[in-house]
Amino acid sequence: MTTAPVDTRSTTSLLEVRDLKKHFPVRVGGREQTLRAVDGVSFSINRGETLGVIGESGCGKSTVARLVVGLMKPSDGTVEVDGGDIWARGQEGRERRLGLQMVFQDPASSMDPRRTVGQAIAEPLRARRARTSDDRIAEVLSLVGLKPEMAGRMPHQLSGGQQQRAAIARSLIANPSLVVHDESIASLDISIQAQILNLIVDLQDRLGVSYLFISHDLAAVQAISHRIVVMYLGEIVEAATSEQFVARPLHPYSVALRASALTPDPRIERHRDSVVLEGDVPSPLFPPSGCRFRTRCPLAQKICEEIKPPLAPAGDGRMVSCHFPGEAKLTIQEVPR
Repeated sequence: MTTAPVDTRSTTSLLEVRDLKKHFPVRVGGREQTLRAVDGVSFSINRGETLGVIGESGCGKSTVARLVVGLMKPSDGTVEVDGGDIWARGQEGRERRLGLQMVFQDPASSMDPRRTVGQAIAEPLRARRARTSDDRIAEVLSLVGLKPEMAGRMPHQLSGGQQQRAAIARSLIANPSLVVHDESIASLDISIQAQILNLIVDLQDRLGVSYLFISHDLAAVQAISHRIVVMYLGEIVEAATSEQFVARPLHPYSVALRASALTPDPRIERHRDSVVLEGDVPSPLFPPSGCRFRTRCPLAQKICEEIKPPLAPAGDGRMVSCHFPGEAKLTIQEVPR
């Protein structure tokens, strides 16, 4: 697995997401209900920074990704780049959306099988009505570790790892300010995953691009992120630096996620406590009252059912949404050498 990225972050905010919501009307039993896929999410990303988003399937991570790059319009809330709304009217909003790119989970399905790799990579330039040159395509192919002659191949002629490198090249060709990785390593073999993670970190160090890195793989998120946010049922329940999260998660859900990530030292793995979550994630159609995690939380009390805990400061810049932060223990016993 890759090491943590070199900290070349700026203190200048690039992306500001404020109270973002995406609700879908659905019919259940002949009655219209509201599916709250994303329900009041706020975060920021500085220039040159990687923000990791972690959570179980169905927590709203991929919906957040599509809202951030403008593939979906929010039901409420704002996504701002350089202080301007990406959905501002006219050319202003369009230009901001064009400065945001995305790398998807399945590189094969994200590229047109009837176009060459070079044509696929050049798509963001065509969207900008910018001049496309073979030299620029060759440059970004080399940047991601592919030979320039691969531009003439069809996507199916590349391996899975090569396809994802080509997808990363496509995301970078128009010099975006932010690239969203939505489970971009999930479909790759474990050895290829490490290569792609190292490539992502190296490109950030060289180009200064910002990332929103979304994954269910906590080890990958911890390895390349400067900060981490944890999502549960459409909401953020914890936000911390990567170092803080690795050392001591505060939310009971975060503790369970952290405990589920294997450590590379088998001696530590044998001597640490396990944290098992009971039950399934509730439906976003009918979220629990109060704290949405309370139906699976070992610390849940009456107050958790009656009062929704706000995402509030917990010291050292951390934020947590819990009435009892830090009380769920994650014990990893160090074994004497």
